[in-house]
Amino acid sequence: MVLLVAAIAGCAKQGYPSGGPKDEQPPKAVGTKPANESRNFDARQFSISFDEYISVKDPDNNVLVSPPMREKPEYITKGKRLVVKLNDTLQPDATYLFQFKGAIVDYNEGNVMPSFEYVFSTGERMDTMMLAGRVLAARDGKPWKETVTVMAYKAENGMLRAEDDTIALSRQPDYITRCDRDGVFAFHYIPAGSYRLVAVEDKNRDLRVGLGESAAWEHTLVQASDSIDSTNVTLLRLSAPDRSVQRVVKAEFTSRGRVSIATLLPMKNPTLTGDSLEWRLNERRDTMMVWFRNAKCDSTVLVLNDDALQDTMKLRYRAPRQRRRRGSQQQTQSEALVRPLCSGDNAFYDDLRLAFTTPVAAMADGAQVEVMRIKDSSISYYPIELDSSALGARIKATLRSGEEYNMRLRDSLFTDIFGRYSDSLAFRLTPRDYGILALHITNITDYPVVVEVLDKNDSVVAKRSVVATDDVRIDHLKADEYRLRAVLDIDGNGDWTTGDYLTGRQPEYVVYFGKSLKLREKWELEERWMLTKTDFGRK
Repeated sequence: MVLLVAAIAGCAKQGYPSGGPKDEQPPKAVGTKPANESRNFDARQFSISFDEYISVKDPDNNVLVSPPMREKPEYITKGKRLVVKLNDTLQPDATYLFQFKGAIVDYNEGNVMPSFEYVFSTGERMDTMMLAGRVLAARDGKPWKETVTVMAYKAENGMLRAEDDTIALSRQPDYITRCDRDGVFAFHYIPAGSYRLVAVEDKNRDLRVGLGESAAWEHTLVQASDSIDSTNVTLLRLSAPDRSVQRVVKAEFTSRGRVSIATLLPMKNPTLTGDSLEWRLNERRDTMMVWFRNAKCDSTVLVLNDDALQDTMKLRYRAPRQRRRRGSQQQTQSEALVRPLCSGDNAFYDDLRLAFTTPVAAMADGAQVEVMRIKDSSISYYPIELDSSALGARIKATLRSGEEYNMRLRDSLFTDIFGRYSDSLAFRLTPRDYGILALHITNITDYPVVVEVLDKNDSVVAKRSVVATDDVRIDHLKADEYRLRAVLDIDGNGDWTTGDYLTGRQPEYVVYFGKSLKLREKWELEERWMLTKTDFGRK
């Protein structure tokens, strides 16, 4: 008996099945009823059979029906079948296309079927024409990050009407499709004729361009054909409309006696009403720094006016929570009036900069900075020039690249609006070499162009406006790789302007220089760039 039990146990250990390899294959369609590409379709439903059990994932977003239906179909799974019930009245003599884009997954493992199409015609013939294009971001020419729906409106008798310019505001399209991750889109099974195309980041899925939604459109009609020419596709430039209204986005005490007010847009001609205060704007003019004569002020009412902006702000100071260690005493230390804004990252030909924590009311006559060259202990003196904002100062010193300097300011050089004097200040500086980009720009367009220098992160590090032929010199560029981008500045505001479908304004055109530029330290790189109308897609 003992031997028999042991033998059975040994056989049991060796006999368990491993379960086999994991299923990583998506479902496959093995049949449809009625048949795919059926004519004279008059059924109220159709079904698709698969080789395994399936489920449907978010059909409202992952199934595209063209022409769109006002009443959404129902999607019901029955084992290995998907049944689609049609709740809308079908149009006569129309070809319907159902695109399942990631909607079908297998029941057990969730493997996604990338795409499947089911098409039928309610008439004797099947529409077989097509058209294609690409949607790219108007600002940088890259595919849009979010889902983009492209809508096609068939022109009546090939003619355009005035109201067609904003047709996507009020009417659902005749046909729809979506862009892939590269921004490419294609319409299949559509009738012959001319179409107006509108692309939209349709967040609410209403197949219209809503207020604030990103859109792209083409004024001219696009002709459907029996094949797609990849070398000649329609390009739609997508952008988000700028519907910003000037407003105060933040207003707070940064410390006792000091307030910061930030606005959404730059301020033009602001006025500030309050009790005994001084204020200054930053360089971008979107932040106002306010100081009270009473340095201990902890509550106030301020009124800001600037063109269409009027805002009354009731503010109260809230002291930050401070942690105190055991056995230690908390000490308060007043912030120094002046501090340097220069370091080893400064170019040797840069002006040295000083910053003040409060506006300066007076500067000592003949104020200078003492500069000692460490290498030979030679000393030079350079004058100090106060900025118009009284929150900064500039020192034009003659320095050499890679050499070390000691900088010293004596005390009492500056007096702020509260009557405080500055302390002495000493700091060390080792300036470095930067590269220089010299551009010869020839602009033969009808508008000025804004030439932008982009770093590896596509951030704008410098820009210049060019009306005609001009030599542009850009200093203070670190050794790195850069790209050039030009904006056709149609509105002349010195920046790129986005499009707005509601007003019919297309986004301003951009074009990139043909190659990247490698800039070295201590080098001056020269390039020539001729900009023409055709570069910006204009005749």
